[in-house]
Order: sequence, then structure tokens, then C-alpha cells
Amino acid sequence: MRRKHSLPFIFLFAALGGCSATAPVARHAEPFPATLALLPFENQSLDLRAPELMRDLLDTYLSAANFNFADVKETEEKVHGLGISEGGQLNAVTPQKLGETLGADALIYGDIDTFNYSNVGVYAERMVKVRLWLVDAKTGEKLWETEKSKGNAELGLSKNAAKDVFIKGYANKAVENMLNNPLAPESEDVARLLVRELGKARRDW
Repeated sequence: MRRKHSLPFIFLFAALGGCSATAPVARHAEPFPATLALLPFENQSLDLRAPELMRDLLDTYLSAANFNFADVKETEEKVHGLGISEGGQLNAVTPQKLGETLGADALIYGDIDTFNYSNVGVYAERMVKVRLWLVDAKTGEKLWETEKSKGNAELGLSKNAAKDVFIKGYANKAVENMLNNPLAPESEDVARLLVRELGKARRDW
């Protein structure tokens, strides 16, 4: 009789074990950081305007995506108070010190790999490439990272076409420089793509 009654209990135990094994597991032990700080960008390009232009664009798109982050101007002033005048110097200060100074749970670092316009007559290219990563201000752990780029190019195969490419390229560059907004379409596309990826990371956290 004992054998007859033991079998259902075995099946019940197996069933319960199966339920616990399929329970969803969170990807992160901690919730997505409540407050972010957008730090000055490193700049590998030759355009000295690129870090501020990309930071301002990201400021706009992060706000539109309802991210909670410290005021960019205040962040810049506080970072300057630590002796940091550009993004390339940030490694001199620990994430913990930055987080404490800025009142942020996580820090957004950025590196401008390419911010370039080239025109060699028959060929004109515009390219923006930026890497972004998120660091825990308490542990210094890198939580997320992505890289996005956007480029546009034109090639003139005939003499007249090459002339058009050359003139059009320099005309566009002159207008953008006059407005102090170089590589505007490419920069906006990259900023939008970066914030979209961060938004996806927040949803999937």
C-alpha cells in the first residue's frame, strides 16, 4: 500500500519542481539607475566643437525620452570644480567621486570617434561616430555600452558630376559652419540612435 501512495507524491514534487525551474529571472539585481549624469565627451576627432554639440543633442533627446538626469550645465560646472576641463581627463577621477559630486546613481560617458567632413573633388563624405557607455557610480561597473554611426557620401563619376559634388559639399559645409552646427543631420541621427538604444536597455532591464 505504501508504494501505491508514494507515486502521486513523486509526480507532485516533479510538477512543483518544474514550475520553479521556469520562473523568470531578472537580468539585473538592481533596478535601472534612478538619476543619471551626462559627462563631458572624449574627442578623437579634429573638430573641437564636436563634444559640446553632441552633448547638447543628447541632452535634448534624453529629456524627450523621460530620462531623469542632472542638469548638463550644472554637471559641467561641478566637473570643472574637480579640475576636469574635458572628457579625456575623466579617468583621473573615480566614478564614485563623480557620482557623489553630481548626486547621480550612474554616469553616462561618451567618446566621439569620428566627426569628419572630407571633400576631395570627386568624392565627398560626412561621418559621425560616437560610443556611449553607462557606469554605476557606486561600484564603477560598466552597465551598458553601444556605438552608433551615421554617414553620407556622394561620388561624381563624370567631370560635371564631380564638380557638382565638390561645389555642393563646400556649400553645405559653409552654411553649417556659419550656423555653428556642423554635420547636423548626421549628428542628430546618431544622438537619436544612441538614446533609442539606452531606452531599450531601460525597458529590458
